Amino acid sequence: MNFKMITEFDFIKKYLISNKKNSKHSLNYSDDVGLVDDKIYSTDTICENIHFFSKDKPYHIAQKLIRVNVSDIISKGVKPKYCLFNFSVGKNIDQKWIRNFMRGLKSDINFFKLNLIGGDTTKTSGETVLSLTIFGSLINNRFIRRSSAKSGDFIYVSGTIGDSALGLFCRKKKKINIIKKHKEYLLNRYSKPNPRIDLVNYINNNASASTDISDGLYSDLLNICRTSKLGADINFNKIPISNSAKVIISKYPKLKELILNGGDDYELLFTGKKGLDSNKNITKIGKMKKGRNINITDFDDITNLDGYKHKF
Repeated sequence: MNFKMITEFDFIKKYLISNKKNSKHSLNYSDDVGLVDDKIYSTDTICENIHFFSKDKPYHIAQKLIRVNVSDIISKGVKPKYCLFNFSVGKNIDQKWIRNFMRGLKSDINFFKLNLIGGDTTKTSGETVLSLTIFGSLINNRFIRRSSAKSGDFIYVSGTIGDSALGLFCRKKKKINIIKKHKEYLLNRYSKPNPRIDLVNYINNNASASTDISDGLYSDLLNICRTSKLGADINFNKIPISNSAKVIISKYPKLKELILNGGDDYELLFTGKKGLDSNKNITKIGKMKKGRNINITDFDDITNLDGYKHKF
């Protein structure tokens, strides 16, 4: 029997969303976090040979698990406080691997001032699966949804975009014709995300809608547009990219698409009033508008831009 692959969004629409009016708790699954009793909850899973490689350092894998989850909470203008850890141990894992992994996990739990309050462990006959559930309390009773953008809001991003996807390209390719320092920078951005904990209060105080960039800039902007029932105009040349990204794109021009379509940056994408780019870590890239389409200026071809989709 043939089983048609479906995306994460199709799964939610088909199996999870009811016809009932949204409750303040479920938000009808229109956001990537849940809100219950003034607390924000989020969970993320990373799988061996999908989100990390078997030969990656376990210390860094643990950091990635923590950081992709922290990023979800930060994008809502909330500081993460508690977490639950689920560890499905794969066939290739030994005690040395576990020791190094737990060192990385404890290091980042301390760095982000989290409290590990429970979880579960099990063993699989296949590959390792790691999951974290994380939550924290609202600040100033504000929850920055991705569905609350307004027409005329400006669109902002933090940091630089596309580094992680370019790092993954470097990780998969044996020979990359760029200077070593640029390759190492991009590889590090892929293996060790830096969620913008420094901007959590800025998002809480200023953003009208917000999400983190996990599935790619285009795809995550599309999520804001769909849930806010709006369109967007963005200027490709305004998107901030690192010197290392510029170097590799100059050598491999087709990689330019990854600035829009690559995932795992874990930078912030948000909307708000004019002037929020006065913060040195923030860049204005466009504006929300009426309608449903995303228009990208100074970019040749958007026909293949559909962002990253979870399929199963």
